[in-house]
Amino acid sequence: MKYYTLHIDDSGAIEDINYKQSNGNSIAICKMYDDNDFNKLNNILHSTNEYIMDSKALKCFEKSNIQPYELRKAIVIRKEFFLKCIKIKKSYNYYQLILSEEKTNQYYNWIDFDKSEIYAEKNSLDSIKINSHQHLLDLIDCNKSNKDEFYDFKITKVVFGKNFNFGIDLFQIPLYSSGIYVSEIFREKLSKAKITDLKFLKNNEELNKIWKPYFPEIEFSK
Repeated sequence: MKYYTLHIDDSGAIEDINYKQSNGNSIAICKMYDDNDFNKLNNILHSTNEYIMDSKALKCFEKSNIQPYELRKAIVIRKEFFLKCIKIKKSYNYYQLILSEEKTNQYYNWIDFDKSEIYAEKNSLDSIKINSHQHLLDLIDCNKSNKDEFYDFKITKVVFGKNFNFGIDLFQIPLYSSGIYVSEIFREKLSKAKITDLKFLKNNEELNKIWKPYFPEIEFSK
């Protein structure tokens, strides 16, 4: 099984999200950018820390083995031309899917820290190899409590060990990568459904230089 990082193009992007209550339920009110370069009504809209998607995209997620998530209704507000000269607001029914951290610790247990390249630099001098997830958390706590010692973290490669679940279709590993990882099966499912303006990258060399430090190489132990 191959895994890729999922990248949602900003050709359709959300500028702002507010919430309203309706019959005891929270509905996300999503305002799109009023700019032709970021105003395309894609199946999945570019946003921060959540997915704003239509019913076609949602079906792909619901039929896959993905990380636990919260789901609520969303209304997308988009300014569109009327009679070629007047812009009016139009609304579209979408969904807001937010990945939950409910099983994040389980995903951290998949990491083989001996084979991974995860380091901390104390005051930008001494390099220390991180040997467990708890080790990383301890150093993060140290950063918060000790002003004289500060650790910078450098993560260039994450190796998943024998405990990795190859049945998972979408997951994330916060603290170690900014990437959302999707399986080859999930990638094909989204492609067959013709979900628009997505990219799937296998190697972080394909990333923009600005983003490379936040996307380590991913490997699997043999």
